[in-house]
Amino acid sequence: MALTAKSWVALVTYVVVMGLIIRGVRIPVPRFLSRPLLRALVKCRILDPPPLPQPRPSSPTSLKSPADAPTDTAYPPTTLPSEPAVDRRLVIPLDLRTAPVLAVVFLLATTVIDGRVVRLGIVGEDGVRPYDVLVLFISLAYISTALDSTGGLRALAFWISQKAARRAPDAPPSAPKTASGLYLWTLLYCFWFLSGLVVGNDPIVLSGTAFLGYFTRATGIAAPRGWTMSQFAMANVASAALVSSNPTNVLIAGAWKLNFVTGFTAWTLLPAVVTAVVGYPLLLFLFTFFRPSESSTSLSTRQRYIPARLLPPDVSPRSALVDPAGAAFHSVLMLTTLAALVGTSFLHDKVQVWMVTAAAGIVAFARDVWSERKPPPPGPSRADEVELAASAAPTQAAPPSQVPAAPRPLTAQSLVRATCARFPTTTTTVSRLPLSLLPFAGGIFVLARALTATGWTDLFATWTARACVNPAATVFFVGYVTAIFLCPLCGTNIGGTILAVEILRSPSFALAPHVAADARILTGARYALALASNVGALSWSVSSSLAGLLWVRILEQKGIRVGKREFATWFGAGMLVVLQTVACAVVLVEVYYWRV
Repeated sequence: MALTAKSWVALVTYVVVMGLIIRGVRIPVPRFLSRPLLRALVKCRILDPPPLPQPRPSSPTSLKSPADAPTDTAYPPTTLPSEPAVDRRLVIPLDLRTAPVLAVVFLLATTVIDGRVVRLGIVGEDGVRPYDVLVLFISLAYISTALDSTGGLRALAFWISQKAARRAPDAPPSAPKTASGLYLWTLLYCFWFLSGLVVGNDPIVLSGTAFLGYFTRATGIAAPRGWTMSQFAMANVASAALVSSNPTNVLIAGAWKLNFVTGFTAWTLLPAVVTAVVGYPLLLFLFTFFRPSESSTSLSTRQRYIPARLLPPDVSPRSALVDPAGAAFHSVLMLTTLAALVGTSFLHDKVQVWMVTAAAGIVAFARDVWSERKPPPPGPSRADEVELAASAAPTQAAPPSQVPAAPRPLTAQSLVRATCARFPTTTTTVSRLPLSLLPFAGGIFVLARALTATGWTDLFATWTARACVNPAATVFFVGYVTAIFLCPLCGTNIGGTILAVEILRSPSFALAPHVAADARILTGARYALALASNVGALSWSVSSSLAGLLWVRILEQKGIRVGKREFATWFGAGMLVVLQTVACAVVLVEVYYWRV
């Protein structure tokens, strides 16, 4: 397919969007445009109206106590906005939340693509179903977040820290129990890998990161980098083993109609295990040789990332459970869902991924709503408190200008507040979901399909075929390019994977004479892509994976900040190359000795 002017528009748009994803910008809206828009939203009852002017007392001395101050009960101070709605300063964010969607709208408006390209970008074809990825992602995210809301992760943090603690043999019975830092770190390293093999990287990032936030605080770890970085690394290495463990695996298995066990896991399990084994001494060396700076911790520079001894808290794990029944329910539901995904992998033509995960997400949401079917216990309202305070104060005549306050009109904002007050746990769980990543992923799928529709994929496939002259060159070329370039530069590992899948499925690559003559080339490219799409989350940019974006967001919620430069220093500066090399080497051995 020849390149045209529309092809160049599609490529430039794609490159600009990838740049905005890595480093977003915020464009302020002029007030002469924002004020009419905000007034219209207030009139449509979407935003709350500005607060009514408060009446002033007739004289400064007429009020003898704060309780005598006139209070507008229709607009309590706790619900007043910090500034009137019409005076708010609006900004247009151009980042991962909005840039892909706006780019799709731009390409449609300029007729570079049509509605068919948008449909194929979401619905897919020939076994590639992007909506499977979106439903899988948000459903497991809800179950994991709901599990965190029940207090189950806090209880698990206390339980593990206490079970690993021992009292010194010659210590008196009153001496506190302590745990070996290295033993705990190794235990968690193995736990993250084994859990990642079973549940995948998204549940480990969603639930395990919150767990580490509680664990590091409970054990007094002031520099948690050694614990959080190893968790993120193992979650993404282990997720290469099963199809259900990562959305990118779902894309690859669907593209080539691979059986989940014999066609995918049989090839990816060994590389994942070997990479994890090599990663242990590498991570241990990094977090033992390097020490945190004074700016990253309140302790001295003698403090290590993995302390020699840790003092677990003397707290009952059961006391940390907010909802014991909910914790048990969501734990069982998560394991059942993942088992169903593996069990139905042999029926992928009849039972699709979204059918299993959507049903599980609906069940989890329905259970949370049902558990809060009874209204929360009533407490004294602010109006009651004002009335009690007024009755205790000396009686004063109301100012002449005092008039009864008008009832507050019903708006979308007030409806949301009422819903949050009626279902506090469920709405808190929903508010913590990464819902903004859904339009992001959908937009990336459409943009990748736009490159295919405008001829760029065939050109990239021709270049790839020239580089992949034999199985060894193919495995390392596809592995390094995907992990180092496509994952961080193409809208996370999902965007990089879907672009790589389109390239490898293109006739310009798959039907090239030397590729068609040697089946090991396409086989090596397929499984090198599978490993790289998972290990590539450890690339030099946080936006290399959706898991990385979630990981940083959850750590910030727990008071642990990971900057872009720090992320690139720990992972992209050397760890990625070592782990990706090991993974590619094992895949190459499999290709030569397990020929199909």
